[in-house]
Amino acid sequence: MPFNYILTNLLVDVPEAVGAIFLDHEGETIECVTREGDPYELKVEGAYHSIFKRRINQAFEATEAGFVRSYTISAAHLTSLTELLSDGYYVVLVLRRNGLPAKAGYYLRRAARVIERELA
Repeated sequence: MPFNYILTNLLVDVPEAVGAIFLDHEGETIECVTREGDPYELKVEGAYHSIFKRRINQAFEATEAGFVRSYTISAAHLTSLTELLSDGYYVVLVLRRNGLPAKAGYYLRRAARVIERELA
C-alpha cells in the first residue's frame, strides 16, 4: 500500500488537518500530503520534528523515564501531532487549532500502525 494513500486517508479522517508527512530518521520527507498548495512549509515542519524528537528522547533517557511514542506541540494557530515508528521513522499530522487533538491522535496512531506494517 503506498504511503501517499495512507496519508491521504488520514486527511480524509481528520478534516481539520492541514497536512500529513512521513519522514525518515534524519527528518527527510518520504511522503507528504497537504490540503494547501505548496508542501514546502509542511516538509520544513516535519524536519524540525527530527530535532524535537531527538531532544525529547534525550530528556527521557537522562531521567530514565522510558521511551517516547508520541508527542503534541500546540502553537497559536496550529497543533502538530507526532507518532514515532520503528527505526527512527515518524509521522507528523498538522492540525488547525479548531481541530480535536484526541480525535486526530486516534487516526494518526491508526495510520502509523498501517505504515509500520508496510515497513516490515
